[in-house]
Amino acid sequence: MKNEKCWYKSVCQESCENCIRYAEMKYLLDHSGIPEKRQQPIELIAGSDYREYLKLADIKSDIENFVNNGEQLYICSKETGNGKTSWAIKLMLKYFDCIWAGNGFRQRAMFIHVPTFLTKLKDFTNPLLSVYKEMITKVDLVVWDDIASTKLSDYDVSQLLIFVDGRIVDTKANIFTGNIVSLSELTTSLGARLASRIWNRSEVIEFKGKDRRA
Repeated sequence: MKNEKCWYKSVCQESCENCIRYAEMKYLLDHSGIPEKRQQPIELIAGSDYREYLKLADIKSDIENFVNNGEQLYICSKETGNGKTSWAIKLMLKYFDCIWAGNGFRQRAMFIHVPTFLTKLKDFTNPLLSVYKEMITKVDLVVWDDIASTKLSDYDVSQLLIFVDGRIVDTKANIFTGNIVSLSELTTSLGARLASRIWNRSEVIEFKGKDRRA
């Protein structure tokens, strides 16, 4: 039986029942943190950001090496709704497509909405918090979505620095998205150390197109 939510339904005619590819992709997505409504690949129209889309397409075509080499990417724009998060998810989906075979039950990447994450860190009654925090240090790739989109306390910044710095030291790949498009503004929001880790260690790609959401 064909599952309409299968990521390969357009290129595969086999039944999803007992399909290893479907099962392993589903496990990767179920444990990724990507919202369910955004787990399907979507077409993105470049518009005025054509050159930036080409750069991201190059990264996507070689995403396995991007992750294996522990590279960093910061997708930013002053505008909202022009594809920053969608591109980050697209890159993660492509990585899953590259490594699903034989993955078994191993979590490989995490999508983290930073404002929600910082709230979750303060819930010290959550018995799974320590497991969640440990997994951030272990997975191959983390997408840090909407970093510095809200006013951060010193505690928030210190926690983010621990995770981001630790992953960079361990040569783990990170993709950041945000609405800040200069190092000086990022420093004001995140402090010099964390801003430097993100801006100076990343390939920075800035979108200038307008909001495309309805």
